[in-house]
Amino acid sequence: MAYVALYRQWRPRNFDTLVGQQAVKTALTNALTSGRIAHAYLFAGPRGTGKTSTARILAKALNCEHGPTPVPCDACDNCKRIAEGTSMDVFEIDAASNRGIDEIKALRDQLAFTPVDCRYKVYIIDEVHMLTTEAFNALLKTLEEPPAHVIFILATTDPHKIPATIHSRCQRFDFRRVTVEEITAHLAMVAKGSGITADEEALRLIAVQSEGGMRDALSLLDQCGVMDKQVTAATVRQVLGIVGRDALRELVAAIGRKDAAVALAQLEQLLAQGKDPRQVLVELAEYLRALLLYQAVPGYNEVYLTDTEEQLHALAPFFGRDRLMAAEERLHAALQELKGTMRARITAELCLLDLCRMEGSTLASLLARVEQLERQLAQGVPAVAVPAVNVQPVAAQVAPQPKPAPPKPVIPQDKLYDGPDYFGPEEEDAPSADELSNLSAAPPAVQQPAVVSQPVAALKPKSAPIAHPAVASKPVAAPAPKAVANEKTVEEFGGDIAAGEDFWQQTLELVRSEKKMSMHSCAKAGRVCSFDNDVLTVAYKAAFIAGRMSKDDYRGYFEEILLRLARRPIRLQCIAESEVQKAAPKKAAVKAEPAAPAPSPVAESALPDNLRKAMNVLGGTITKV
Repeated sequence: MAYVALYRQWRPRNFDTLVGQQAVKTALTNALTSGRIAHAYLFAGPRGTGKTSTARILAKALNCEHGPTPVPCDACDNCKRIAEGTSMDVFEIDAASNRGIDEIKALRDQLAFTPVDCRYKVYIIDEVHMLTTEAFNALLKTLEEPPAHVIFILATTDPHKIPATIHSRCQRFDFRRVTVEEITAHLAMVAKGSGITADEEALRLIAVQSEGGMRDALSLLDQCGVMDKQVTAATVRQVLGIVGRDALRELVAAIGRKDAAVALAQLEQLLAQGKDPRQVLVELAEYLRALLLYQAVPGYNEVYLTDTEEQLHALAPFFGRDRLMAAEERLHAALQELKGTMRARITAELCLLDLCRMEGSTLASLLARVEQLERQLAQGVPAVAVPAVNVQPVAAQVAPQPKPAPPKPVIPQDKLYDGPDYFGPEEEDAPSADELSNLSAAPPAVQQPAVVSQPVAALKPKSAPIAHPAVASKPVAAPAPKAVANEKTVEEFGGDIAAGEDFWQQTLELVRSEKKMSMHSCAKAGRVCSFDNDVLTVAYKAAFIAGRMSKDDYRGYFEEILLRLARRPIRLQCIAESEVQKAAPKKAAVKAEPAAPAPSPVAESALPDNLRKAMNVLGGTITKV
């Protein structure tokens, strides 16, 4: 005779052998005893919790020759045929493969015929949520008013997918997951009756891994019984590929000590043993969840299914509650990422690094860092200070100091020149663009003349004019150290652009988490173009969005979030993209200034040598007032 799987051998035959589901058993037993039998039932619950088995027991109880009775005899012909699946009046239909309207119409046409041998015709439709909308509509009227000899039993794992019109025409019974204790006791009885030797720890581990499904537990016991004569916890771990307590303890301890090297080495060892990265992260999440519950409610017995109280007590001081919450969020994000990645190992390694360093942009990660600082301060350990990026004064960061210029000669009042006020020793030592900008910002040494001659641009149209305080109609004011961030034209990629982008992305994530969707929609359209002197500049293609972000309400809200992230005030400046692009051509024009032709020979002989050299370099002209 062919071997029969354990879950088929030990399928419950009456309500007494049904494991768990006490509420369902009581309700159905009372209905059979009182004769108040409904025409349609809906059994809903997770897989392997006894929905189909209960439907068969109910069919036997209704059609037993000594019934209807809550205790079928299992000896009459009707009970035997129903148990063997050969009854002409009990139909089991798989709605996953018979889900169309044609199948339901054929079923409806059969309802008019009376039962062959039994008292009732029972239709058990498994996975009923798989029926199409048209099939549900075809079943609707029949399900509402079926013939007196027909009873429907619908079973599903997804009751929310069933139309409300079907739902309201059935008596619903919810099947819960079987507890670990109930599964362990039933497995011990099955192992004894099947000649399988199994340790209590192994049976409990099987019960935990089955997640409340009795069919899964029996299938796993059947598989472990084939692996070894003595079923131990090691056998179960080998069959399931689970990590186990010992390896998890070492991994959690390394994360608690923030020892990334040991954590990665432990991960490497587990992967070398054939463990799946997803399984490692799942069990790690379960262990950290046990630690969190242990800290919150030490008397919660569910915690000790993961590990013993002594081991959890030893690992608890390494973690605070906020850090455990942040770790759970990071693990769940990694598990979601594993669904679409091709290299699961990379995702697991990056996740462990974040867990060891408590890094991340979520609110829980930030709270974990604050919690760590508070604990260090409470223990008298000074917090690690952030190293200073630049200790120079702000004025020194705005613009480099120019080289000291040589002393300027005294020029007669009647002979002024229209060139820059710089005198270099040789032509090849011409001043750079940065020095020219500083010279143009220096206070004038010569009084502004009352009459200004024809500008240089009119004489030399191919060369750009250079502003000079002695001849320009509007002298350029010296830039103040704090005023650089207020300038509308901003140099692109200025300052620490990487840190600025990191702050901005974290800010956007916090704004979205706080449900400020209108602010988030405006802010996410921009890009970080500069982060210098604690001023974060964000450029927008649309000028009106930049203007809206510059308003006090929006800008104040974002600056408050930046203060929470950076622990120091950071100013937000929002500008249009066109204002960012203006900076590059202006600077390039100064660098690309060609050497001007020789000055006018009329007054060249009257000038000093150093002034004549400056004219050769910068293209000055002579003006008489």
